[in-house]
Amino acid sequence: MGNVMYLRMPFSASDADNWQSFERLVADQVGKLDANVTVEHDVKLMGVHSKVERQIDVLASVPALGSTMQIVFECKLYKRAVSIGTVEEFIGKLQDLRVDRGVLCVFGGVTPAAFRRLAGILHPQIDIYIWHRDEPTYLDWEEVFEEGAMGVDLTPWWDQRMAQVRSRWFHWSMPGSRL
Repeated sequence: MGNVMYLRMPFSASDADNWQSFERLVADQVGKLDANVTVEHDVKLMGVHSKVERQIDVLASVPALGSTMQIVFECKLYKRAVSIGTVEEFIGKLQDLRVDRGVLCVFGGVTPAAFRRLAGILHPQIDIYIWHRDEPTYLDWEEVFEEGAMGVDLTPWWDQRMAQVRSRWFHWSMPGSRL
């Protein structure tokens, strides 16, 4: 298995369940890594063995020593951990496309069986990037539920509730206050 990286994504209520935004985020991050990389989002490549077009979430082409190295990024935004079946499917896609490397970008987690399967693959090398979202703070929720944001005036209820949250947050953050 290649590298395992743990990455953070800032909390955003609008992008919490949007797989297309996750793919674009990955494409943007890959494009920032190197000025020479060519990044394509949502492309199709012909499988060498299957002779079928395969959908690629993000394709990075990197010039290296007079050749071009192709890296396929597969993005999975699941509410559950990525299983061995998803990993097997990705390995099959990479072998069919005969690309140089693969990166499995998952949001959330990976099952132990899937990790073991990734560890056993020799070619192509597969990296795994595990993204997670920071837990929202009460300030994040204040932005989401600002006065009038929901079309209803919740100001009295919201002010009372936020006072409770701030109080709990303050007590939680004090040293030695955790139960």
